[in-house]
Amino acid sequence: MIRRGSRTTAQKGHPFGRRPSGGVADVLWDWSKSGTRHAARSRLIRRLPGVGSAAAYRFGLVERPHYAYGVRRATELAARLGHRGVTVVEFGVAGGNGLLALAEHARHYAAATGVAVRVVGFDGGAGMPAARDPRDLPYLFGPGFYVMDQDRLRARLGAAELVIGDIAETLPDYLDTRADLLRAHPVGFVGLDLDYYSSTTTALGLFRAPAHEHVLPRVTCYLDDLPGTIEQIGEAAAVADFNAAHPGRPIGRVLGLRAFTPFDPPWADQMYVHHRLDHPDYARLEVGATGDQLPLDR
Repeated sequence: MIRRGSRTTAQKGHPFGRRPSGGVADVLWDWSKSGTRHAARSRLIRRLPGVGSAAAYRFGLVERPHYAYGVRRATELAARLGHRGVTVVEFGVAGGNGLLALAEHARHYAAATGVAVRVVGFDGGAGMPAARDPRDLPYLFGPGFYVMDQDRLRARLGAAELVIGDIAETLPDYLDTRADLLRAHPVGFVGLDLDYYSSTTTALGLFRAPAHEHVLPRVTCYLDDLPGTIEQIGEAAAVADFNAAHPGRPIGRVLGLRAFTPFDPPWADQMYVHHRLDHPDYARLEVGATGDQLPLDR
């Protein structure tokens, strides 16, 4: 009999009323999922002798490899277009683990490419607000979820920047007050982890500005909360609405990414790119991004 009011772990796929106890059945349940297997395999390989930092990054064996991929794409594009700096952003910082990982990946790729990487996180700071729209997934998320310990996080951030407040206010202010800095370090990667449709819609204001100087012509994006939803709610709906209103600046999923990414990672399905077709640098050739000849095989 299902107990009414039982807490669930629906987002993790556990049946209603079933709370993990750590037994064999729960271990098997977790290992039956590709995401769990991929993360565990990455940690295991990373511990093998001879697997250093360069190999770990090359094969996506790092923590939050989707963020590492985004930073790599941002620094590569910036370098090919002649930019000396780039900015990477996380919308929805929560406790801060993602922002710290983003900062770690930024340090690695800054050293590897010579492109200076600025790291910025936006968050309300007091946990999630109340849902404003049925498409906000109010059946999964509620007010006060994911509260941040600001003092503890700031003590570990180093050069990374944390912007606290309502994104509807802080984002326009940031774009205005940091305009010169963003011209020198245009945005090249965005992690969207705001959960709600309404909050994600607000964050996409980053791409609505008529000016182009604050972003690269193509901005890699990671959408964290797609699994278990449908295209008409949550982050997917926010992206669909943006695309309908801005056909010349589409945000679309990277097609076929799994086939070109080591170990076929599940997160590849959540990588998107904002293509800014009217950007003055959009048509500039990325020399080295692809091969330029296909000679006949012998």
